[in-house]
Amino acid sequence: MSNALATFSDGTAVPMDGKFHVDPSYPHMSVKYLESWHPPGVSEVLSGGNTARLGLLPDGTILKYVFDRDDKWAVKCLDIEHQILLALGDHERLVRYYGRQEHGLIFRFESNGDLRRYLSEMDFDTIPVLQLEKWVEQAAESVAFIHSRGVLHCDLQPSNFLVDDKHNLRLCDFAGSLFGKLDGKAMESTRFFLPRDPLSIPNAKSDLFALGSVMYHIMTGCEPYSQLSEEEVSARFTRNEFPDVDKFRCGRTISGCWTGRISSAQEVVASLREGTVGETEV
Repeated sequence: MSNALATFSDGTAVPMDGKFHVDPSYPHMSVKYLESWHPPGVSEVLSGGNTARLGLLPDGTILKYVFDRDDKWAVKCLDIEHQILLALGDHERLVRYYGRQEHGLIFRFESNGDLRRYLSEMDFDTIPVLQLEKWVEQAAESVAFIHSRGVLHCDLQPSNFLVDDKHNLRLCDFAGSLFGKLDGKAMESTRFFLPRDPLSIPNAKSDLFALGSVMYHIMTGCEPYSQLSEEEVSARFTRNEFPDVDKFRCGRTISGCWTGRISSAQEVVASLREGTVGETEV
């Protein structure tokens, strides 16, 4: 595992002293050299986000750890995730959490990976519609459960749903979630973002809007308006213009999440079941 080198925007090397340095070309930006670090026992880094990485441990479990140990906010977000997962407890629609150790949080390894990657690596047209509809309902069930416990996810997207060994969905990544005084301050990406003041406090409707986009992605294999720029997508969402979903049995439910007609995740689940979506096990 090699060290990760950092460069300024002009390609020159950042001093290897672990301190932030102003980018000569962009004085409003600072960059620091970060030496690659992996906790003892991590044999392979499977993936990583802005602040944390997922490493494979010898017993086959996953360790989620902060790769910049000086990043106090990232460390705090891991603690937030730990506390939220303890409050939520075990549930068939949630990632399987085994607890905390010195270097991070331990989870069950799901070999099918996350839903976004799973859909992209499959021949989408070969996936049975009943399977897609089952996932739509399971995504809604996961959100209904966490909302019933007072948790807002704040970053619902396909990559935050795992596909387990029985091809069921499990919601994951609560480091940015909101639960009482615990606030990871996450925000959805453009195609999952309810148009609002970015500084406003997230609520159930912002989660539901994102859930609508997750369900759309499941049914189509792509994000809403995937061929448009983020600026155009934001403009259309602000005008309440959304992709056509009439051909799907769950289409009315998806549009209800986007328009705000549906006001709770439990109502989403009920709407899907009334339309017999996901009723047949596959």
